[in-house]
Amino acid sequence: MAQVKVRKLFTETEKVLANYKERVSKIDKQESELNDELAALQDEMTANILDQESASVSEMVYLKIAAKEINQKSEIISVLLEELTEERTALKLEITPLYRTAIRSDMRNKTGYGATDIVEKYKYLMLQEISEIGQQMNDQYRKIAPDIYEVFEDQAVREEFPRLEYVFNEDTFKPSFGWNSDAVVSKGDVFGACRGYRPDKPRSVIESEKATGKDVE
Repeated sequence: MAQVKVRKLFTETEKVLANYKERVSKIDKQESELNDELAALQDEMTANILDQESASVSEMVYLKIAAKEINQKSEIISVLLEELTEERTALKLEITPLYRTAIRSDMRNKTGYGATDIVEKYKYLMLQEISEIGQQMNDQYRKIAPDIYEVFEDQAVREEFPRLEYVFNEDTFKPSFGWNSDAVVSKGDVFGACRGYRPDKPRSVIESEKATGKDVE
């Protein structure tokens, strides 16, 4: 089977995505810096509380002032983080219509990749190959059958060998076909393939690959 290479689908969408990533990265950076600062302040507060347990009166005054400053800074940072969250949400609301427009535009890029055409093509090729084999087998059967039946249809032979009709007949000499379901390929198989799910290789394909050393894919 020829290697399939799908053209780039999301040309316009990727432009919008690049714009979004550039802008959101600035928010991410600010958020990271603020969270680092907040974590450092929390460490300071923990140390401050531990120091208060053994502090003198004068030291306690200093530690209380320092604790108040830490709380104030933490509150400011929390407000800034909330603002960044709102900014991130606003950016998503702004970018969504752009994504929608770009995705609609990119829908045209999937033109030419219809699974129906592929199924119809290979159904035709499959049946064409099977019919060619069947035709050649039938031709050979019909060529030799008159001479065989000249013997087999003799009354004495039929009485002596009553089951000859099961040994030699048109249905015996045709391509074998064993299948458990009505459909060779179900819609579910095709829909799964459309989602990128790989089919399981049948035993005949695996054996053929081992014999030839070539992958059918």
